[in-house]
Amino acid sequence: MSKIDVPVLVVGAGPVGLLAAQLLGRRNIQVMVAEKYEARLEAPKAHALNPRSLEICAAAGLPMDAIHAVATRTEEGRDVRMVTALTGEEIGVLPYERQDEAVRALTPWPLINIEQPKFEAVVEEAVSGLPAVDLRRGLEWLRCDQIGDAVISVLKDRATGTETTIRSRYLIAADGAGSVVRDDLCIPMDGPEALQTHMMIHFEADLRALVADRPAILYFLFGPAASGVLIAYDIAKTWVLMHPCRPDETADAFPPERARALVEAAIGAPVPDLVIKGARSWVMSAQVARRYRAGNAFLVGDAGHRFPPTGGLGLNTGIGDIDNLAWKIAAVEEGWAAPALLETYEAERRAIAQANMGQSLANAMRFGVLFEALGYAPGQSVDPAIFAHRLADPAARARIESAVADQKEHFDSLRLQLGFAYGKALDADATLPISAFTPKSVPGARLPHVPLADGRSTLDRIAASGFTVILCGAREAPGDLGAAPVPLTLLREGREIAAAEGDLARALGLAANAIVIVRPDGHILAVLDDPQALRAALCDYVGVTGTERLVGAA
Repeated sequence: MSKIDVPVLVVGAGPVGLLAAQLLGRRNIQVMVAEKYEARLEAPKAHALNPRSLEICAAAGLPMDAIHAVATRTEEGRDVRMVTALTGEEIGVLPYERQDEAVRALTPWPLINIEQPKFEAVVEEAVSGLPAVDLRRGLEWLRCDQIGDAVISVLKDRATGTETTIRSRYLIAADGAGSVVRDDLCIPMDGPEALQTHMMIHFEADLRALVADRPAILYFLFGPAASGVLIAYDIAKTWVLMHPCRPDETADAFPPERARALVEAAIGAPVPDLVIKGARSWVMSAQVARRYRAGNAFLVGDAGHRFPPTGGLGLNTGIGDIDNLAWKIAAVEEGWAAPALLETYEAERRAIAQANMGQSLANAMRFGVLFEALGYAPGQSVDPAIFAHRLADPAARARIESAVADQKEHFDSLRLQLGFAYGKALDADATLPISAFTPKSVPGARLPHVPLADGRSTLDRIAASGFTVILCGAREAPGDLGAAPVPLTLLREGREIAAAEGDLARALGLAANAIVIVRPDGHILAVLDDPQALRAALCDYVGVTGTERLVGAA
């Protein structure tokens, strides 16, 4: 059995695991990524990257042009349609999140739709250029023991059967909803495990002619002829039908001929060039791990939470997880933060997961109003005559239109995407719709996006290593700030930073001459009016005292 020592072992080379490698590797923290599959899975899976996720990607140094180059064209992914079939009667249409130019007042990066494998490919290409990252495919994680501060993992080469022992200071479980690492750590999941079962039928077809002037990213299917959801990753090629099925049904029950019949029923027309790529069952859950940490092993992404897909919050929450955790591991490894800083990961991210899980579940349940308006029975079956009557009757149609409008919040969750805060909730927003987002410069919140005179955003100026201190107005830094035992980037208004319009404090919603301390992940640590309190705020948070850096600091 071979043995390897590495500071960080990441299990899983999905989007969250690869982003972990990018965030740590660019800080020269040695990372091994172990992925049990030899090749990337072809099924497209998640499709949306929300503004906060894209801000994180940009801050992580990923090539944003490359990400956008493989994304779904905005004009083809800006709507959600409720239909009897792709080519059938349209029941209603809603915008899919805010992809218009107006949202750029709040973020530099409006939401995009992108096939998960294409996103993974871009991240993996970036990771492959980092000398600190060792990505190994075909290496299956089996088990671990923790001895002191070390995590001793045993992995197996799936091609040869050879086992390898990897000793790491940190283990990051990014191995998905069925996490083997989570199970080995004996961390239970809280919440319903099986709400619904779907068969994900992946197919390829050029449906541009059939879509015509009704493009959308999602087509929700209603009526006796078809059910489920069509996801249009690429109208000219890549599609998925999410078809409800029994819990005991497996992919074997959906051979190509049955899958083809279901797809053509969902489309509402024969498709000569249709190619069935595969079928896989999928169980809708609403769960959050009871703990996000066991010793020096951490859960991120779907290993820590399983959401209904209604809202597109699963992958995006995972990206927020690793953005929160990676800088804290790096800070401890680089010697300018105490290990106790890692205790804040679970407290901060688990609360976000619970909120997002609750909203995803509420979105799924909200469809009940529409099912009822359309004449569905409790078991979600509908009599063809009743369904046809509801669509034709003006009074019933008015109730249907109202039920469609009631789904709006499902597809407009900007406050959840950009307005979450660590430490304490933004209480003033708690009773507002999740579409209502007003940026606020308060501790725990993400620093508001403010356009700067040099064409960049305030978010572009946040240092990836250490803290960023923004001094608004004519404020000067205290003389002893250079002796602070943490890496600092100082941005003084009128010198290193300036708002494109007006003064920076007003643009951030703060009093004149405010001092803002920003964490490496872009969230505000503190807003101060006394410069003498700067050093204490920094040192208290990272668990450092005195003016000397910790042993091992650069």
